[in-house]
Amino acid sequence: GDPYLNCFLSAIIEVPAYIIAWVLLRSFSRRYSTSSTLFLGGAVLLLIQLVPQELNILSIVLVMLGKFGITSAFSMVYVYTAELYPTVVRNMGVGASSMASRLGSILSPYFVYLGAYDRHLPFVLMGSLTVLVGIFSLFLPETNGMPLPDTIEEMLRVKGFKYKRGIPISKQHNGNMKVLSNTAL
Repeated sequence: GDPYLNCFLSAIIEVPAYIIAWVLLRSFSRRYSTSSTLFLGGAVLLLIQLVPQELNILSIVLVMLGKFGITSAFSMVYVYTAELYPTVVRNMGVGASSMASRLGSILSPYFVYLGAYDRHLPFVLMGSLTVLVGIFSLFLPETNGMPLPDTIEEMLRVKGFKYKRGIPISKQHNGNMKVLSNTAL
């Protein structure tokens, strides 16, 4: 198709994606909202390779639907990530998560080179990784409507993390690990 029209459509689809992400974050579970938008983006990447090349408009619609899902998920991940970390390590945790996502962004253009071996391989790889991340995000604790944890001990009490209730955190690992209440050590 026309690269100018495709670029315009790619930019314009971000507006409803951010609006829907905002509505989903305000109304529904963080975990399910993030996971469903990741599933949408990944499923479209897996399905788009089945569309014949003659159906150009259907391909463009599917690409924009996938872009919608990935844009929504990307905007939700920052909110969800910030809520998962306790206050004492929140800046460091969000920064490390952002750096890891940028490393993924650096590696992702090289997936295109896999198309030299098979035309569908980049789509299968990126789509399956996105669906896999959507599945993994279902195992994270829910943060919607919950108070943000202030300390690491409070974070360990959140459902989804193993924590022996009533035993101080410094004694859980036979004295090998000591967590100070005011640092991330």
